[in-house]
Amino acid sequence: MLIAGYLGLIIGFGCLGLFKAMQIKRRPQEIREMINALALLDTEIFWGSTPLPEAFAILKERVESPWQTFFSQLETSIRDGENAASAWKSTIGTQRKKFSLLEDDWKIIGSLGKGLGRSDRNEQHKQLELVQRHLNSVAERARENAESKAKMWSYLGFLGGMAIVIFII
Repeated sequence: MLIAGYLGLIIGFGCLGLFKAMQIKRRPQEIREMINALALLDTEIFWGSTPLPEAFAILKERVESPWQTFFSQLETSIRDGENAASAWKSTIGTQRKKFSLLEDDWKIIGSLGKGLGRSDRNEQHKQLELVQRHLNSVAERARENAESKAKMWSYLGFLGGMAIVIFII
């Protein structure tokens, strides 16, 4: 019975480590998906002259979850009469828990909302390109960090579980 308890501790801590590693690995993917979504948004606004609610409706169909719910909520908020900047900010506030992004990532993404719907399409195009470039540099650093930190958390979970078992014994 004790052995089963010890194995349970090791497996439990190992699973916690694997969960943390999975979160760390998801961050670069989520940033990359946002970069792609911003490129699509830029195309819709600049080349298609698509109004924001319709552009967000198109985006929610073309992106992966959790960005689907993000753009779906944006579309709903704007269609309900909220301006783009406040809808962007409130959506970030409610949706950020579903992502593995860091506070700095959200600051970059949040900066985009200030100009959406307030300026002409050329200015929005410039702002979207700027945010995309900034996110590209963040994505590269996140990818490098994810590889090393994910392995560390995986090992740390199991080794931490073993250390606790040794301490109990």
